[in-house]
Formats: sequence, C-alpha cells, structure tokens
Amino acid sequence: MLRLSGRLAAAVSAGMLTWAAGAPLAVAQPTDRAITVVLPTEPDSLDPCDTQTATNGNVSKDNIFESLTKVSPEDGTVIPLLAASWDRVEPNVWHFHLKEGVKFHDGSEFDAETAAANIIRSQAGTDFYGGALACYNSEQFVERVDAEAIDKYTLQVSTERPDPIMPLRLTYIDMGSLESQQKAEKITNPVGTGPYQFVERIQGQSIKLTRFDGYWGEIPEVKDVTYVYRTEASVRAAMVETGEAQLATAIRAENATGDDRTVAYKDNRIFLMRVMTHKEPFLDPRVRRAISHAVDRDSITRALMGITGSPWYQMLGPQVNGFIPDFDNSQLAYDPEKARQLLEEARADGVPVDTEFLIISRPDQLPNQTEVVQAIAQNLEQVGFNFQLLNMEGSAWLKYLRAPFPDDQPATLQMVSHDNTSGDASFSFPRYISCEGPVSSTCNERIDELLKQADVAADEERAKLYQEAARILYLEETSMIGVAEQARLIRLGDGIRYDANPMSGVIIRIADIHLSE
Repeated sequence: MLRLSGRLAAAVSAGMLTWAAGAPLAVAQPTDRAITVVLPTEPDSLDPCDTQTATNGNVSKDNIFESLTKVSPEDGTVIPLLAASWDRVEPNVWHFHLKEGVKFHDGSEFDAETAAANIIRSQAGTDFYGGALACYNSEQFVERVDAEAIDKYTLQVSTERPDPIMPLRLTYIDMGSLESQQKAEKITNPVGTGPYQFVERIQGQSIKLTRFDGYWGEIPEVKDVTYVYRTEASVRAAMVETGEAQLATAIRAENATGDDRTVAYKDNRIFLMRVMTHKEPFLDPRVRRAISHAVDRDSITRALMGITGSPWYQMLGPQVNGFIPDFDNSQLAYDPEKARQLLEEARADGVPVDTEFLIISRPDQLPNQTEVVQAIAQNLEQVGFNFQLLNMEGSAWLKYLRAPFPDDQPATLQMVSHDNTSGDASFSFPRYISCEGPVSSTCNERIDELLKQADVAADEERAKLYQEAARILYLEETSMIGVAEQARLIRLGDGIRYDANPMSGVIIRIADIHLSE
C-alpha cells in the first residue's frame, strides 16, 4: 500500500477535519471554465425532498438547492443561509426571518409561503397535490412539524413538543420552486435557489449544471459542471490523472498522491453492520454478539483500508453527542473463541444458529468495499455462520434497508456507511434504532423512552440520555455493530483547489472550488 506523505497521513490520523495548502484566496472571479466531477454512483433522485443521502446530496445540495440554515464546516454551529435570522418565540414555536430578494432559477421569488410548503412536503405521508410522497428528508423530523407564513418574509415553525434543535433540523430541508412541485411525483427538472441550475440529465451517464448568474450570493468561478459515475475508485483516480475529470471522490489510499492533489477529511462516518433482530438466527442476542466478536477489525482496517479506516465499535463518531467517551471496546472486540462459545450456547438452548441469512452490501460505501466485506464474510464463516453474500447497487440495497421488511425475506446483515455531520444523535438514533424508525431493525422500549426524553432535553442532559440509549444498543441489543471509522480522500486535478471539510461526504459545493492556470 502506498505510504502517503507525513503531512497527509498525520492529518488523517490526528482526526483533522480538513487539509489543504496555500494562502487565503481573493474574492472569486467568474470564469468560462468547465469541470467534470466523477462520483462512485449515480444519484437516484434530484428532488429537493431527497437531498439527505450522500449519493443525491453530492450533486444537488448547496449547488441546485439550499436550505434555510446550514451547519458551518468550520466549527459545526448552525448559521444562516436562506434565513437571515431566527427566534424561539415560545417553547414550541420558532420564527425564521428570510432573506429578501432571493430568486429561484425559474425567476419566481423565494418567500415564507414557499418555505412553508417545502417543509410540509418534506414530511412522511404528506398529501401533496393529491398523492403521498416518499421523502428521504422526512426522516429528520421526529414528529409532525407545522409551518406557515406570518408575512412575506417571516416563517413560523411549530411542534407539539418543544424541539430545542429546530434550526439544526432545517439544515436538512432544501427549498425548491413551487412551480416545479405541482404534482405528487418526484421532480426530474429541479429548480432551486443555489449557485448552479440544472441543464440536463442523461440517465446512466451524466448530469450537467451551469452557473446561475442571478444567484443572490457570491458568483462562483466555475461556469459548468458535469457529473459522471465510475464504481471503481482506481478508475475515478485515473480520470483525474489523465485530465478526464478534475475532482474524484472516495479514492483509495493507494491512489493518493501524497501532495496537495489529494485532500483528506473526516465526517463522523462509520462503517457498520445492521443486524435484523426479529428473524432467525438473530432473535437471540448471543448470536448477534457473536457477530461482533467474529470480526477482526484491526486486521481488516490495517490491511485493506490503511489511513482511510480505523477500528470502531460504536455507531456514532466522536463529535456526536451520542458517542460514549469511556466505552470499553473489549466487550465487543475480536475474539473468535468467544463467538463460537456464544453460538454453541445458543444452539444448546434450541436456537437455530445454522439458519442461513443474507449479507447485503453495495460497492460505493468504501473505496474497496468488496474486499472489506469479503474479509468480514470470511471471519463469520470461520466461526460457523451460514450466509449468502449479495452485492447490489443503491436502489436494490435500499429495498433491504427500509422498513417494512417482507415476511418472506430472510434475516439480513446489512452493511451501512452512516455519517452524522450535525453532531446530534437525533439525526441517527430515531431512524436506525427506534421501534418505528424507517430503517430500524431494533425495537427496545427502554431505548425508545430514552430517545423520547432526549427529544426535548438540551446540552449535557440530552447527551447523557443518548449515551444511555447507546449502551443498551451495543451491549444488550448488539444490532448496530461498528466496524471502522472512515476517513475520506478526494483527488484533485491540476489547477483545482478545494478545501475538504466535515461536510464534504454529503456536500461538494462547486462554488467552493477555485481555479488557477
């Protein structure tokens, strides 16, 4: 494996969230230059309601669409975007004061009525123009949110119970033109307020955007951007090397350059195994615990991930308030004899531990996903598990991820790459580990009660409740099993400067790219 320069390797191992060289740049000057960005997979939606996933967000979020608020990549605080300011006027009520003069790409005006409609549309099961919409972004709200215009530029957002982090939640709700949303179906011609507007999509090949010269903010340097997709990390890196592309995401360590043409960052992204707890052979928690003890995280990360991964045992990264600082990793660590012992104990009690299950993986979660998952499978086989390994593209993988799970579907062990750039566990735990979570295979009444209490708590009390729920998850349920904390590498072409940050796993803001000769 290629050894990166000491500077880049140190940046990753020290947990630095951004790495770049050079002096601060002058104010950007628009150019006529075009760039190509190569991604691992094609977005499955360009709808403003679906920007939460990294696959979709890399293209559309902060490029085509913008939200009322955003998380600062510098310090993680919530800062204004389309909202100029906000006030909490009552425990359950917030007022957001919108920026004036903002236009959508179609020339229509952004105002409080439009903002309210986008928030309403973003909620699960909403009847919008005669049809219920499936919306990825709806998973960011733990319960019903009401939104209405108080006047042209004042938006009121209210909830049944106090929600102390509403400005943070709204960073996930992107704003689209109402003219483009006059039907229940997904939007294929996206219209937002961002610095780039949609030009065309050739399904399976590319998406093209062009600079929106009527943008309310600073006009970016890059005029046109084309997104293409290549599954293999080495191919993405080679396209930058040959000049076919100017930026490639999620490259392998061996394809890094060791200089400022490779930038590294961490985004609180954890590679996990989600265990289906309600079907054999995983009904017994001893069988689930055996999976954790079977996996040799140290060897897998060292041999196959290098500087892009380190052994991990929790669901969340260290900057998230649900992370347990003093967690004893040895309780879940590699111990194949312990794994075999747990399986034998369960078998002696009548548990059908030999029942076949499915390992569900997708190729784009890690730069060398196939090799990592094959190593995990080998570990599981060595202790006596019986399974089939299925590797599939995003849309098929999502069908296994999302509840409700078909009765005739075998139990699954699903590979998940989960990031939390918000710093708050409410953007992870309710979705993944609550009884009603849209991607949860866990149901524990004590966890649900702790999450309910955390919803209305703040600061240290909120963190304490999330961490208590996490201990139950890891040591009693063992249904979300951490494998590796991921670090990401981006390859840049000559004449391109992009300072990666903790948001770069979801948002590659083209307006933040600077050009030189």
